[in-house]
Amino acid sequence: MNNIYDCVASFQALLDTEYHLVLGRKGVAVTLRIRFDKKDCYHLMGLQYLTDRVELRRDRSVVFDEIRDGIITVAQIEASDFYKNIAERVDMLPLLENMFDRNDTIFKYNRRNNMYSMIEADYLMKNRAGSRNVFVFLSRKTGDQYYCRSFFPQSKRDYTENQASWTLLYKEKIKLSTAESLLLYDRLKK
Repeated sequence: MNNIYDCVASFQALLDTEYHLVLGRKGVAVTLRIRFDKKDCYHLMGLQYLTDRVELRRDRSVVFDEIRDGIITVAQIEASDFYKNIAERVDMLPLLENMFDRNDTIFKYNRRNNMYSMIEADYLMKNRAGSRNVFVFLSRKTGDQYYCRSFFPQSKRDYTENQASWTLLYKEKIKLSTAESLLLYDRLKK
């Protein structure tokens, strides 16, 4: 089972990564450029739910660095009375890069079509990780720049119900520090 160190270590690699996606539906194409920030990892792990851990009530980038550096320990986090509520998230978050590298389903997310959801997001990715579906919610930062707003394995509710599915036309993975590009999918050339 993965722990918070595994999450931070795998997310550290994503800090130098951008995914460039082109999606299409009914003759309309949209571009999404997805980047990752240390502050996002905190929320994706679900640390905001560990309200009994005072060491987590600080700047999220600082918390990320302190987990990476071993100042905040696995034992401290797992001692939370609420850790059981985020354990599956923590276990699956190290698979995030693998999920982005694959070509699974992407939906335009409309919260009104999912009346029990409080998640404010623009797009929703549904991926298979082991025997479970995992949801990744994407929100716009500015222009065509997006970030991961939320991440969690599917329990009872399928958040893709009543959402419009978009076709992946193009996917590229860019290493920001070197501008190296890896083409993951290209339906535009066909």
